[in-house]
Amino acid sequence: MNSKEYDILSRLFMVFSFFALIYMLWPFMGIIALAVAVAYMTKPLYDILKPKFGRTYGAIICLLGIVIPSLLLVVLVAEDVVTFLLSLDIENIITKVTPILNDIGYLRVDGPDVSKPFSDIWSVSKPLLNSFASQISSIPSLLMKLLFLSFMTFYFLKDGDKLTDSFLIYVPDDKKRNTALFLSEIHKALKTLFIGNAVTSVIVGIISIIGYWLIGIPNPITLGALSGILNILPVVGGWTIYVPLTVYYLLTGEIAKGILLGLFGIIFLSLAPDFAIRPRVISKDGDLHPALVLIAFLIGPLVLGIPGLAIGPIIVATVYAIHKVRRLIEKKNN
Repeated sequence: MNSKEYDILSRLFMVFSFFALIYMLWPFMGIIALAVAVAYMTKPLYDILKPKFGRTYGAIICLLGIVIPSLLLVVLVAEDVVTFLLSLDIENIITKVTPILNDIGYLRVDGPDVSKPFSDIWSVSKPLLNSFASQISSIPSLLMKLLFLSFMTFYFLKDGDKLTDSFLIYVPDDKKRNTALFLSEIHKALKTLFIGNAVTSVIVGIISIIGYWLIGIPNPITLGALSGILNILPVVGGWTIYVPLTVYYLLTGEIAKGILLGLFGIIFLSLAPDFAIRPRVISKDGDLHPALVLIAFLIGPLVLGIPGLAIGPIIVATVYAIHKVRRLIEKKNN
């Protein structure tokens, strides 16, 4: 075997190994993407802890203090809420509540006029809830995924800055500069998207605490903190606290409180975070257009499910980085 034949075989072997690795990891791509998202959101804390405790212990403290408790809390609360919502007879509730609202003057519409749009919304939402419930109902599989997610987050925090250098080893010398620029722009975009998402959840938590306190909801601090943590999950997280509470107050006869809580939740905990707060926070910290933020955090989960919460922003960040690097190269050439 001569040198040329050896080079061809070695390259074929490298390509085969790469695609074999992708094939093996493909079922876990969603978990890996979520680990990337969690690592970016906890990186500000890790950067504070690293000088004092080192890489390893700083990452462990982030995991044990924030990541694992938050993940378990999100899963447990989401499972209870989804189970509760799936057990509801929405049409029956609307049929019972609408005459009461008409009698006391809140509405002046017929029952069918109210029930049809709610039924349409429910018919779209229920398959998503069923899919979500099926994913969190398998406890052994769920624990295995959470364990894998925790380990991947740990290594992304500890060694994430080494990934670029490891990747650039396989890039030709004449392409390294542009490739490094491309990877740097992806890193900046992901940092802006995911840290902005974490900041949004803090803002929503504060708004929730104030709103629940003003409305007179018991334990406003606890429920507000839960609302903030769950709002890290765009689309899914916004309604997980206020919707069950609204239904409870309506069914127990506290109509005014139920309607006030429902309106507050829809406006400030569902619509405002996804369409106003998150795009504004993220676009303020970087030059990402608000429309790209909406696509990243809304379209991704709707199309790809729970993994889309992380895959959507990663795809948007990659496309954005390609566009920005292209513009920088053209600007330099001109």
